[in-house]
Amino acid sequence: MSRKQNLDKFQELMFRDLDEITGMTDAERAQLLRYRFAFSILLENPSTQDTLLRDSLISEFGISQSQAYRDISNMKVILPNIRNAGKEWIRYIVNEELKKAIADAVAQGKLKERILAISALAKYNKLDQDEAEELRWDEIIPIGIEPVNDPTVLDALPVTQDEIDALYKKYSNDIEIAQYEDVKDDKKEDIL
Repeated sequence: MSRKQNLDKFQELMFRDLDEITGMTDAERAQLLRYRFAFSILLENPSTQDTLLRDSLISEFGISQSQAYRDISNMKVILPNIRNAGKEWIRYIVNEELKKAIADAVAQGKLKERILAISALAKYNKLDQDEAEELRWDEIIPIGIEPVNDPTVLDALPVTQDEIDALYKKYSNDIEIAQYEDVKDDKKEDIL
């Protein structure tokens, strides 16, 4: 099973009840538990650094440092919106603090501070900028491209057969055919 197929499988199982999941190996079950553990830490504090997350995984599950980083990377692929969670968390905190500043200014009757806080809130949320016009996707027509094997289409000089033969002779002496052996499929699953 490829890495993408494996991660798609984990994405599908991420929030299912463990008792309902069948056909998982013990290694996959342990992996799913590690992904859930990392997700729960990020859910509590989205701005958690990867190093702290790594240390938590190592201490909780007794895995290697490289395995912890692989788990963090895979979990972020499975749940891509986690990548933006830290930024969204900070945005939320800033908005809430600005709202508190406005409320405090109103309570204390400080008009100047209230106007500054409202202005900062509006600017932070980009309310002072015009909204971009939506693209009309249905009106976009792709350019018709016809593949050709003629280099003159690119305004390149034509290459004669003699030049091709000379280059082939020049570089074919350096080519070494590597020996290889077919790998037999021994039905082992990909390691993430």
